[in-house]
Amino acid sequence: MKKGKKVSITHYISCRFIGIIVIMYIIIIFFITYFSNQTILRDIRHQIGQESRYDFLNIDIKNEKLIIGKNFIFKENHIQKIILDYSGKQLYGSYPIKDLENYPINNKKRFRQVKTSDGYYYIFDRRIIKSDLVTKKRTLFTLRSVGKKSDFTSEYQALKYVAYVFICFLTLVAIVLIRIVSFKLTIPMKEIKSIADKIGTAADLTKRIYYAAPFKELDSMICANNRMIDRIEDLFNQQKQFTSDVAHELRTPTSVILAECQYLKKYGRTIDDYKEALDTIERQSSTTNEIINQLLQLSRLDQGRIKTNFEYANFKLLIESICESDPLCEQKKITIHQNLEDISIYMNVGLMSIAIKNLVNNSLKYSPYYSPVELRLWKTGEKIFFEIEDYGCGMNEEVQKHIYDRFYRADKSRNTEGFGLGLSLVHKIIELHKGTIRVQSELGVGSIFTLSLPSDKSSRQLN
Repeated sequence: MKKGKKVSITHYISCRFIGIIVIMYIIIIFFITYFSNQTILRDIRHQIGQESRYDFLNIDIKNEKLIIGKNFIFKENHIQKIILDYSGKQLYGSYPIKDLENYPINNKKRFRQVKTSDGYYYIFDRRIIKSDLVTKKRTLFTLRSVGKKSDFTSEYQALKYVAYVFICFLTLVAIVLIRIVSFKLTIPMKEIKSIADKIGTAADLTKRIYYAAPFKELDSMICANNRMIDRIEDLFNQQKQFTSDVAHELRTPTSVILAECQYLKKYGRTIDDYKEALDTIERQSSTTNEIINQLLQLSRLDQGRIKTNFEYANFKLLIESICESDPLCEQKKITIHQNLEDISIYMNVGLMSIAIKNLVNNSLKYSPYYSPVELRLWKTGEKIFFEIEDYGCGMNEEVQKHIYDRFYRADKSRNTEGFGLGLSLVHKIIELHKGTIRVQSELGVGSIFTLSLPSDKSSRQLN
């Protein structure tokens, strides 16, 4: 995709809003011009018509001769009046200019705008029929009102130009306000960027963005960024801890192997010396190999590279077989009480075996000698539940928060067997099966781990 030229938000907002305002300004000017011209024309027509509306009362006919009353006004308010006979011949009054004498009476259109050498004029013809006072004969004549356009529109034009100037002023004010608002909008964004740059440059993930943004969206963005930094810091710390833990776990067997090799080179004399050293090397190599295998298994689960070969298998038989083969059960004389329903589900048998084996081994490991361990398997609705309860040392709330972290062990001295990867594997495997795992534990009392898995009908969708 072709990347466009980057521009500042201030410039982007300003240009577009100014463009919108200019377009609106043009549209408003157009409407003002159009409607004001129509309004002016209507007002002028009304004014001229009103001036001649009652003039017929001051005109009489006696013996076929027009008699003009003394109240008749031939020129008033930019309007000149001319009295014409039925054929258009001028009887009384005078035109402002001679060109207007050439325009005949228009019976269809009483109000006209005409162009002359002196500019535009308005002509309004009002036909009047009066009865002769003596002969009673009816006579037709025309009262023509004439006015120059510029005389009428000068005042209107002034108002129109004032409107133009006012709109122009408002447009300039709006442009200035938009520039100010867009500038103020970018101030908090620049502050946020500056703080984020400092965090990135100093590589200090403990810093956070603190800015009292006046906008909800920016405040939400700040909160989202801080949450993201929290998550990155947490992952970064986990990565550092993971690296440290891997190094620690692998260093011990590697050191033992290296020490045995050096011992053989220097002191190895008999076959028994070599056999003893090889046994030690084999045990430590197995330990190293087990750590690497569990790490590879976790990595494949993280990356989704495990083949999800689900099959229909008996969950009860799988649990029973794992319990029978665990050596800790015999070593610590622990009694396993099983209350298992005969349930079959679709699952990846290999992965589920790893998960159940880790849970059982974990309970046996932290249980005292001769104590019981309770196993329960049942189905409720569309869910299958597997529960394992021990009466061992238990865990406090802080430990419970981290039991699924890799290499995490409540025993910080690392005297407990294992590598702290088992429950991480269990968590990932149960997630792969669309299930959940939860723990209830009390320090000094014991722990209960509960798996919740989809029933037969739901688990078919996993295949």
